[in-house]
Amino acid sequence: MFRKLSKFRKKDRDEGRIERFHRTSSESRSSNSSPSSASGQVQGDQVGFVTGPCLSKPIATTSNVQSQRNVENEPGPLGLTVVYMPQNAHKADIIFIHGLGGTSRQTWSKHRDPELFWPSTFLPLEPGICLARILTFGYNANFRKAGSVSTSILDFAKELLFELKYAKDEEKADLNMGSVPLIFVVHSMGGLIVKEAYIQGQIDPEYESIVKAISAIIFLATPHRGTLLAESLNRILQSTMVINPKQYISDLAKNSLALQRLNEQFRHIAPQLDIISFYETQPTPIMLARIMILEKDSSILGYPGEVSKALDADHHGICKYESPKDPNYIAVRNVLMSLLGKISSPDNLKNPALSSQRELRELKSLLAITELPATDYSYFRDQWANGTCEWILQEQNFVEWFQSPEPTSRLLWLNGGAATGKSVLSSFIINNLIGRGACCQYFFIRFADQKKRTLSLLLRSIAFQVAQVTSSFLQKLLELADEAVDYETAYPRTIWERIFKSILFNMEGRKPLYWIIDGLDEAHDPRAIIKLLSDISCSSVPLRIMLIGRNTSEIRSAFQKVPSSLNLGMISIEGHLDDLQCYVRQELSMAGSSELREGIIKRIVEGSQNNFLWIRLAVDKLNLCHRLADVELALQQLPIGMEAIYDRMASSIAQNPSPTNKFVASNILQCVTCSFHELTITDLAQVLDEEMSDLLDLERSILDLCGGFVVIDNGGHVSMIHQTAREYLLSGDNHPFHVDPSGAHEHMFLRCMKCLMTIGLRGKVNRNQVPEFAIYASNWWSSHLISTPPDSAPVGKVLKKFLTGHWVLTWVQVLAANNQQRILVQTSKILSDYCLERQRGNAAQKDKTYHIVRQELLESWSIDFVKLVGKFGANLRRNPEAIYKLIPPFCPRNSSIYQLFGKAEARSIAISGISTEDWDDSLSRISLRSGTYASSIKASGALVAILAPSGSVFIHDSSSFEEEMVSPIEHGERVYRMELNSAATLLATYGYRTTKIWEISTGNCIVSVDNLQSRPRPLSMLFTSNNTTLIVGAEDRRIRSLDLKQQFPTWELVAELEEPELEGHFLNSSSYMALNEDGTLIAVAYRGHPLSAWELDGPVHLGHCWRKTREGVARGEVVDAVWRPHSLELLGLYVEGVLFKWCPYNGEIVEMAIGASKLTISGDGNLLATGDGRGTVKVYITSDLALIYQLTSQDAVLDLTFSPDNRRLYDIRGFYGNAWEPNVLMKIAEQTVASVESGSETEGFPHSLTTYSNSSRRIDSITVLSASPIGRLYSYGTEAGAVRLIDSHKGKGIDIHKSMSRLSIEQMTWNDDGRHICFADSGKRIFVVSVSLDTSDSGPVVETTAEISVKNITKGPIIQLLFQPSSSYLLVSTPNGIHTISLAAFSVAQSVELDSVERKWIEHPQDPELIIGFGPKRIQILDWNLVEKKVYTASWEDSSALVAVDSVLVTKNKKHLLVQTSCRKHNSKEKTLYYFETAKFPISSEAAPNSNQREDIAFISPITLPQEVSSEIAISLTFLSHDRLILLSREFSIWSWQLASGLSGAPMAVPTPRLSSSSAVVQSPSLTSPHRSNATISSPLNELFSLPGDWISRDCLSLCIVWGVEKSFLCPRNGEVAVVRCAALV
Repeated sequence: MFRKLSKFRKKDRDEGRIERFHRTSSESRSSNSSPSSASGQVQGDQVGFVTGPCLSKPIATTSNVQSQRNVENEPGPLGLTVVYMPQNAHKADIIFIHGLGGTSRQTWSKHRDPELFWPSTFLPLEPGICLARILTFGYNANFRKAGSVSTSILDFAKELLFELKYAKDEEKADLNMGSVPLIFVVHSMGGLIVKEAYIQGQIDPEYESIVKAISAIIFLATPHRGTLLAESLNRILQSTMVINPKQYISDLAKNSLALQRLNEQFRHIAPQLDIISFYETQPTPIMLARIMILEKDSSILGYPGEVSKALDADHHGICKYESPKDPNYIAVRNVLMSLLGKISSPDNLKNPALSSQRELRELKSLLAITELPATDYSYFRDQWANGTCEWILQEQNFVEWFQSPEPTSRLLWLNGGAATGKSVLSSFIINNLIGRGACCQYFFIRFADQKKRTLSLLLRSIAFQVAQVTSSFLQKLLELADEAVDYETAYPRTIWERIFKSILFNMEGRKPLYWIIDGLDEAHDPRAIIKLLSDISCSSVPLRIMLIGRNTSEIRSAFQKVPSSLNLGMISIEGHLDDLQCYVRQELSMAGSSELREGIIKRIVEGSQNNFLWIRLAVDKLNLCHRLADVELALQQLPIGMEAIYDRMASSIAQNPSPTNKFVASNILQCVTCSFHELTITDLAQVLDEEMSDLLDLERSILDLCGGFVVIDNGGHVSMIHQTAREYLLSGDNHPFHVDPSGAHEHMFLRCMKCLMTIGLRGKVNRNQVPEFAIYASNWWSSHLISTPPDSAPVGKVLKKFLTGHWVLTWVQVLAANNQQRILVQTSKILSDYCLERQRGNAAQKDKTYHIVRQELLESWSIDFVKLVGKFGANLRRNPEAIYKLIPPFCPRNSSIYQLFGKAEARSIAISGISTEDWDDSLSRISLRSGTYASSIKASGALVAILAPSGSVFIHDSSSFEEEMVSPIEHGERVYRMELNSAATLLATYGYRTTKIWEISTGNCIVSVDNLQSRPRPLSMLFTSNNTTLIVGAEDRRIRSLDLKQQFPTWELVAELEEPELEGHFLNSSSYMALNEDGTLIAVAYRGHPLSAWELDGPVHLGHCWRKTREGVARGEVVDAVWRPHSLELLGLYVEGVLFKWCPYNGEIVEMAIGASKLTISGDGNLLATGDGRGTVKVYITSDLALIYQLTSQDAVLDLTFSPDNRRLYDIRGFYGNAWEPNVLMKIAEQTVASVESGSETEGFPHSLTTYSNSSRRIDSITVLSASPIGRLYSYGTEAGAVRLIDSHKGKGIDIHKSMSRLSIEQMTWNDDGRHICFADSGKRIFVVSVSLDTSDSGPVVETTAEISVKNITKGPIIQLLFQPSSSYLLVSTPNGIHTISLAAFSVAQSVELDSVERKWIEHPQDPELIIGFGPKRIQILDWNLVEKKVYTASWEDSSALVAVDSVLVTKNKKHLLVQTSCRKHNSKEKTLYYFETAKFPISSEAAPNSNQREDIAFISPITLPQEVSSEIAISLTFLSHDRLILLSREFSIWSWQLASGLSGAPMAVPTPRLSSSSAVVQSPSLTSPHRSNATISSPLNELFSLPGDWISRDCLSLCIVWGVEKSFLCPRNGEVAVVRCAALV
C-alpha cells in the first residue's frame, strides 16, 4: 500500500520535512550558534500572541522576528522548550510530544500557521489551563533523511528523560521538572516514547522525582500495537538506496517484539496514571489513496479506567485544529481542564505522591507478584462490542450492591453458562466502576494458567492493587517483611488472616472497595474462594465483592452457606438477546439489504442458545460468503450447540489435505492445550523451531491451521478460544481430531529438555539473554514429566542425559538468576512421585538392573535439589554461577551433584574432616554461652529467641545463627515466660516482680510494669491489636492486659474465668493455659480438674475436655496445648504422652498415644511437631494426625517451635539448641504453589514416613582452634575440656588432653616452629605440650611438658596466649593485665596491671624482642620483660570504650598491619579496618624505656578503609603473599582482596567493593582515605568459595581460620573441623 510513496502530494511532503541535526543534548535546542537562538525563534513565532487575564507572561518576542514565510518553514526546536509560562507559580506542566515525521511546532499547527500553534495560542486563553506551564519536546524523527540505522524508541525516551532532568529555560535557569504534576499530550510515536521514558524512569533513581510527578497522558492516535504501514515504509526507504531503514520505524510494525515488550512493562505501572486515548476515524490521504493508518484497537490500550474517544479526523489532523471552536480541540481541551482540576482536588486518589515506585517494587517482591491482571482485562475488553452489557447497570441487585448507602459489605454472584460472555461483562463492569471513580480491584481466574487458578495469587494480587491506591495500607504491608513469611508459599488462610483481617479490615475509611473476580468455576477450588471471601462481615472498610462464574451445583451449594448479613445477590446473565443482536450487528460485515441482514441476525441469535462463542464462529463463517446462496447454505449448515461446532472445527483439521499442515496444527494444539502457563508466539516459535523453520508467518499459520481453536491476544499470547474447547480436545478419541494428554505432555517435556540442553544456553544466561521459552521450560519441565507415561523410553533416556550432564547445572543457574529456587523443591517432590510411578511399572519386569540404576539417580537428585535450596540458597541468590564450581565440592560425597561435578573440582577445592557422607537435616547447632541452661525457644521474623530462666534472653539471627549485638537481654531477675511479636520487633519478659517490654533493635526496655502483689505465675502471653496490647493469662484464672499505647500502662482485667467445680474433682490453680492466635479463645488446664475452653468476650464457657476410657470418661492432666490457627480445634498432650485434638464447639475428640512431652504447631496450622525426653522430634499432619517425619538426637527436647515460613524446626535441649531443615517441610511449604489450593488444604501432603536419626555421639562443641605454622597438624579444644590433634594428611586424630573436671578449653596457640602447643582452660590452668613428627611417618608424638596454674595471680579470664619467637617465654593476657611465663622455669616471670580494657598482642613484625598491644584507646610497645617502650594514641574513628579490637594481622612481608575493630553499641555489627605501616613502630634500638608516660605519648595515623568496604566484612582472616587479605564476608563467602604495596609515597586509592556481587571477580571504584591525604589502596576482589548454610554458626564466625601453609580454610562444624583445601589460598 506504500508502493507509490514517492508520489506524495507536495503538501504532505513538506509537512513532514524537518532539518537534519547532529548535535549533543546541550546543542539540540540551538538551530544557529547560540544556545538560546532556538527558543528565540520559537518566541519569534508568537506573532499576534494574545494576553488575557491569566496570560501574565507570554514568551517574549525576540528582536530578530522572522518573516511569515520563514516562520512557516521553521519546524520547531529540538529538546525541551517552554512555549508558555504563567506570571505566577505554575500548578502543572503540560508537555507536547510529536510523532514520526513530525516536529515540535508543525505537528501542532494547522496548515503550518503559527497562529494555529494551539499549545501557545489557544490553551493559554482557557481558564484553569492558563495556570499551567506549557512546553514542547522535539526530537529528530525525520525518516526521509539518511542517518543512524540503530536509533530506536528507547534512544528517544532516554533523550526525553535527560531533557526533563537537565534542560534549562531561556534564562539558563533550571526548569525544575517534577516539582509540580506533569501531563503529557502525545501524538503517534510520541506516545510510545513517553511510555518507554516512564518505564525507564522507574528503573533509574535519578529520575524518580520526575516520574512520580507524571499524573496523566493524553494519547492522540498512538500505535500501541503498531501499524501495518511501518514495515512497508522501511522497505521503501531501503529501496531508494539512499536512506537506510530506521529501527524506530521497525519498532512500529504491527505487534512487533519491541511494542509487545513495551506494552507488557507499561501495563504494570499504568494504573497510577490517568490515561485518555483519542483515536482517528478518517482515512489519511497517502499518494492516490486514503488509508486508515491506525485502527481503533491499536490506538486504545484497553486498560481499566482508560477513557477513549473518537475524533473526526485522520492521522495527521487529529492533533491540528482550525480554531478554539473546533469540536476536536474542544474534546482535548475539556480533558486537559478536567485533569488540571483533578490535580488541585484533595480527593485525587491517583496522586503519585501517595506511594513511591520503590515501595511498590518492594511490596511486589514481598507478595511475589509477577504480573497484574491488566493483560487479561485488556484481552476481554477488546472483545466488548459497543452498546452491549449496558443492561447490568439497571439490574436491581447490581444497583443495590454498588450504591448501597449503608457502609456494609456485600456479595454479588453473576452466573451464566459456558461462553455466554461472562468475562467480557466483567471487563465492562470494571471499566464502568473505575469510570465512576470507584476504588476497584479485579482478578481473572484463567484455567490455562495454573498460578491464576490459585486462591493464593488471587489474594496477593488484590492486596497489591489495594496498596497501589491506599498508602497507609501499603506501609502496613511493607512492615510484614520483618515477619519473614514467604507469602508465595503461604496458605491462603494465612494470607487472609495476616493481610486482610489483621490489617485491611481494621483500617479507617468508609469508602467501599469493589472487588471483581471472574472465572470462579475455573479455580482449583471455587468453594474455598467463596468460603474465604464470605468472611468479610467484620471489616470496617466496606467490601463489595462480585464473583462471576458458571452456575454449577458445587458453586450453588457453596453460596447457600454465605452469611445472610452479606445480603448475597444473584444475577443471571443469560437471556439478554439485545446484547447478542448488538454484537452480531457490529461484527456482521457481509453486504445486503437491511431486511436481509436483520433476518440473518434473527436466525443467528435464535440458534445461539445464548452462546457468544457460537455466535462469533457463526458470524466469522457468514462474513466469508459472497452470494446469497452461500449465505443460506451457511445458515443451514450451522451446527446446533458448541459440541457440534467443535466437531466442525476438529474436522477442518483432520481433513486438511496437507499432512505437513496437519502435523503443524497437531503440534501447536499439543503445546497450547497442555501448557501450564500461556505461551507467546515467541515461545511457540522456539518450541517448534524445526516444524516452523519454513513458515512464512507464524501468527497467521497458528490462526489458519488450528481450526479456530486458538486465539492470539494483543500481547502475543496464544490461548484456547475457550476453556470448553480445551475440554473438548482432551476429552477422548471419539472426535474427528483430539489431543492425547499424555502424548502432549511428553511432547512438551521433550521440547523443554531440548531447550534446556541447547548449546550456548549458559552463555546467554550470563549475558542476561535467556530465551523466553527457557524460562517456561525451567519452571514447568518437571510438571510435564509427571504427566508422561512412566514407561516412556524417550522420556527416560532424555531425563538421564539431562541429569548426568552439565545442563542440570545450567537449569539451576536459570532458576537462581530469576529467583525461582522454589522450583527446585517442587521438582524434588515431582521426581519422588515419578520414582514411585516407575517402581510400580517396573515391578513385574525381570531385568531390573538398568531400572534400578536409573531409579537411584532420580532418587538421589530428588534429595539434592531440595538440599541445594536449604544449604546453598543464599549463595545461589547472590551468585547463580556458583552452581558450577563453588557449590558441588561442598556437597556430601554420596550425592549425585558431588559424584558428577564435585569430584572434578578436587584440584581447586576439596573438603575433608567431615564424617557424614550423606545429606543430613541438621542446619545448625545453636551454641549458648558456657554454663547457660535454657528451657524455652521462640522464632519470629528473622530472629530466634532463647530464654534462660535465670533472666537472660539470647537473640540469634535465624540465617547466620550469630548472636545479635543486643544479646543477651537481661531482665534482672528470674523470668517465667517470654513472647515475641510476629515481626520480632518487640519482646515481652514476665519476671518474678516485673513485666518488661523490650525494643529488640536497640535492646532498650520501653515498658516496665510491676506485677501484682500476689505474684501470679504467667501461663500464656500474646501480643494482640497490632502489637499495642499484651495479654497475659495467669495461674489465678484471670486474664489481664497491658495497653502499650499508654506511657505508663497498668494491668487491666480482661476476664475472670469463674470455673465451676465439678463433683469428684478438685479445682485448684491453673497449671497451663493456651491463647489462640487473636486472643479470643483460651484453654485452661488443671491438675485435679478437666481442661476447659472459654471465649474471652464475656467470658463464655464452652465446655470441658474429657478423656475416653473403658469405664467412660475421665479428666486428664494436660502438660502442653495449642490452638490450631484459623480453626476452632485445640491440640494438647496429657502427662502420659497422649496427644489429643478437641473441638469445644461440637465436643469431638481424637486421641493418640505418642509418648511426647512438648508440642508446637506451624503458623498455618497444618503441621504439628512434638518432642520427648528421649530426644525424638516428630511431625504430623494436623488434619488427620498422620506421622510424616521423625528424627532422633541426643538429650531431651525441652521446647520446640516452627520457623515463620514453616520450613524449619528449632528445638532447645538445655545447654544448646538445634535448627533442623527436613526435606519434608520444604516440600510441604511448596505445595501451596502447586496443589495445596485443591479441596483440602492438606491434600497431596506426603503421608509416607521419613525417619532421620542424627548421630548418636554426643557433640562436644569446639571452643578453640589453632593450626601448626609448619603445616600438616592442627588442634582444637572443646567445651568438655578435651584437646585433639589432627593429622590433616592422614585424616586421623589423637586426644592430647582430657579434663577430668570438664573445664572448657578457652585459648590455644602454637609456637613458630610448630613444636609446642599451649592451651588454657576455664580454670586458668595453662598446659604446654611438645609435638614431634618422627621419620617413620607413623604420626605425631606428643608429651605434656608443663602444667601451670595462674588462678591466684590473674584477674578475669585468660583472653590470649602468645609464644615468644624463641619459645623462651609465654605471654598470658587477661582483661586487667599481662604476664610472662618462663618456659624454662615454668613460672610467672613478670606481671603488669593494665586498665580493664582488652587488647590484642602481637610480636613486633620487625623486632622479635618487642610486643605490641592494640587497645581501643592506645597502642603500647613493650619488651618481653614487660617494660613499656612506647605508647601511641591511634586515631580510631570511635575511640570510646565501646570499641573492641577484634584482630591484628601482619602482611607476609611484615611491612604493614591491618587492625579490625568493632563497635559494641547496641545492635551494631559494624567493622572498621585500619592499615598501619610497621616502620612507624620503633624497634629496640630506637625505643627507650618510657619514664614519663604522660609526656611521651605519640600520635599515629593509620589509613582507614572506607565503611563501604569494612561494613561488608565479617572477619579478616589472614594475609597471604603479595599482601592479599583473606576475609569472610557477611554473606559467608571467602574472598581474596589484593592490597597494593608501597603505601609510603605513592598515591593510592581505597576501593569500595560490593561483596554481595554475583561476579566472582569484582573491580572496584576508589574512594579517598579520610585519615591520609591522597592515600589509597587499589584492590581487585576475588571470591574463592562460599560456605554452606549448615556450616554457619557462632563457632564458625568466631573460630574459623585460614591455614596458609596447607592452602586450607578450617571451620568448626558440629564438633568436627571441616577442612577446605583451596588452590587459591597460596
